[in-house]
Amino acid sequence: MSLSGKVILRVLVLALSLGAEFAIAATSNAPAGSEPKRWYRFFSEGGIPTLSDQITEEHVKRGYDILDRNMQVLRRIPAFNEDAYQKDKVRRDAMLRRQQEDARILRLYSSSRDAELARNRLLDTLETSIGYNAIQLMRLKRLRSELVEHAADQERSGKSLTNQTKDQIHQYELQIQDLNSLVASQRAEQAKVRQDFIGIIQRLTELESNKGGLPAIAPPPSP
Repeated sequence: MSLSGKVILRVLVLALSLGAEFAIAATSNAPAGSEPKRWYRFFSEGGIPTLSDQITEEHVKRGYDILDRNMQVLRRIPAFNEDAYQKDKVRRDAMLRRQQEDARILRLYSSSRDAELARNRLLDTLETSIGYNAIQLMRLKRLRSELVEHAADQERSGKSLTNQTKDQIHQYELQIQDLNSLVASQRAEQAKVRQDFIGIIQRLTELESNKGGLPAIAPPPSP
């Protein structure tokens, strides 16, 4: 058994023991020190029964019977199964993550239509910026082309290019590279927005369909 399994087992033993003691105290009118109203029995690998008035790790590991004072079986408790516990924990954790994500989405968007509008606003904002940057790119490329053409005319006339002209051409090239990178990143951001909202809109649509409308989200408590 793994270390986590042993920890879980000890926690279960403690919880079951406390529960058993509470049940006995709550239902018994017998004076202190008298025979317990509940017994706990498990069987060893050789089939030998072991009786106790307390639940131990061995009880939980092997499974046990809850008996009354007349040794009649009240309930059979199956053996602790760490694999089953871990699988169920994975399911519970996944369900908790889904609930948390649903709550986050519902705080941001009131409906699937609201999410669609939010997506469209983001895409439009990015497209406007891309359009502006594209115009700037055209302007820079035109200025660079004119300067390169002017420099070529100077060279053909036997004049050397000044350092200022070379530096200006280099600056245009750098600005063009930066704007190209910016536009590419904005295009990538548009694709990401579209992809991210697919799951959000789909989940909101599912919630609307399953519950006849989205559940209300309680506002956060006041500080």
